[in-house]
Amino acid sequence: MSRLIIIASLLCFWEQAISQSDERTMSSKKMMQLIPAKIKGYYPDGDAKSVLTKLGTISYSLCERNFVSGNKSIKILLFDFNDAPIMYNQAMRKWSDESRIETDTLVFRPIAMKNCTGWESYRHRNKDSQILLGICNRFFLNISGTNVDLEVLQHVLLQFPLDKFPK
Repeated sequence: MSRLIIIASLLCFWEQAISQSDERTMSSKKMMQLIPAKIKGYYPDGDAKSVLTKLGTISYSLCERNFVSGNKSIKILLFDFNDAPIMYNQAMRKWSDESRIETDTLVFRPIAMKNCTGWESYRHRNKDSQILLGICNRFFLNISGTNVDLEVLQHVLLQFPLDKFPK
């Protein structure tokens, strides 16, 4: 009988720990509201996707939205690493060690805004651009463009309500 009580207590504790973990990571549905639904001159490419992933004791949410216009495409990935700080730190560390480069063929430079730090890059030859941004030490945003100038991605970034991201 005491074994059943112990097992029931452990199951109750485990269920509570799992539900608390889920509350700490923003739902994919709420995260999707932080991503622009439209980009001027572009059309949605397929349905927006969102998923909550659990890896052992950590979990994170990921939302993806794609847009196209002719041979141009923009891909937006937004991660909530609130319950996976090691993954957030690894993503940010990878870019923080890079050197600034600005030439006729390549731009790779840091960007910073209130509660945000990251990098932007642009390859002139094939017009590939990317913005990587850590937001509020929790969210990681990747906006990438194929055949898209960096200025277009900078305008897309301005559509994000960065002041509404939970801290």
